[in-house]
Amino acid sequence: MSYLSYRIALYKLNRKRQKKGEVISKYVEEARRTGGETKAQEVYESERFDLDMIDHEIQYLQTRYLINKARKNFLDVPPFSEESDLWEHSPFTRKYQLTEKGITQIRNTIRGYEKERREKVAFYVNILFGLLGLLIGLIAVIKR
Repeated sequence: MSYLSYRIALYKLNRKRQKKGEVISKYVEEARRTGGETKAQEVYESERFDLDMIDHEIQYLQTRYLINKARKNFLDVPPFSEESDLWEHSPFTRKYQLTEKGITQIRNTIRGYEKERREKVAFYVNILFGLLGLLIGLIAVIKR
């Protein structure tokens, strides 16, 4: 999964969640006006299922993206285990996905790898500029 396709899918899911939240808010307000706070709470609880399902779809999308990114860079992926606190079975998507703790762990691994890569590039760029400065200095001394 590429970054662009991930961001597009994430945007669509967030937009879907936002629209559903607005619809639920309207239902809750209408229930509050007609039936009071208890009725509003009942309506919210009955409609909350759809929001939870979208949240789990977002979490599954994040799991797929992060695992693909880690595997492309030959990084460790948290080992799958049903007893692990890094994985959970989603009752909505019926798939296994990383928990928040698992997502944080794999993100930290990816960030560490990317930081290391940037530091290597910066090291070689600094050497290149140092050699360029040395060359310019030598040319200036020779021309005098």
